[in-house]
Amino acid sequence: MVLHQIQQTLHGVYEITPAAGSAFFLRREYLTQVEPDELEVDKELSDDQSLDIMNAALCYSAEVAAMSYLSRSEHCRSALYTKLLKKQIDKNAVNSALDYLESVGYLSDYRFAGAWLRTRSIDHAEGRIRLSAELFNRGVNRDAVKKALDEFFEENDELDLCRRAYKKCLIFKSEEDKIKASLIAKGFTLKQIQLVMSEDCD
Repeated sequence: MVLHQIQQTLHGVYEITPAAGSAFFLRREYLTQVEPDELEVDKELSDDQSLDIMNAALCYSAEVAAMSYLSRSEHCRSALYTKLLKKQIDKNAVNSALDYLESVGYLSDYRFAGAWLRTRSIDHAEGRIRLSAELFNRGVNRDAVKKALDEFFEENDELDLCRRAYKKCLIFKSEEDKIKASLIAKGFTLKQIQLVMSEDCD
């Protein structure tokens, strides 16, 4: 590969114009063999240098695609990874791009989990067990799930959520066993359920 022009367009982002073919972009962080400042125009690059530049361009392309999703809503890494692979983007490029986006804070499983919990709680009253299972099923990192749930339940009393779910159950169910089963399915512990149901008897 011979380069015709190298121009920095954003911080760390370069537009590369080869002597043959279309211009493309890359981010400095994705390069492992060369530095943009060391590249010379109108000089034949080695195979390793050319490969490094093309890999960096693939990673930046994956980053741009990822940001198109993140600009619309929070995503967890697992869901974003799946979406990008469905767009036929190289797996290694996707991983490198997501590593970079996590390192600069644009992608965060913890932030996604917190946003999901806040939205979910508007229409659902559920306990920690159910909420953690829902987040795990979405591929959210285990540490992020724990941290987000701890924060959520600092602001939302789980027993109050159980009371809310119990009152809703009473609208549709009258049998005690069915009410218990429904509340267990919503992620509340038997101890919480028994306490809430005993309050109703007082």
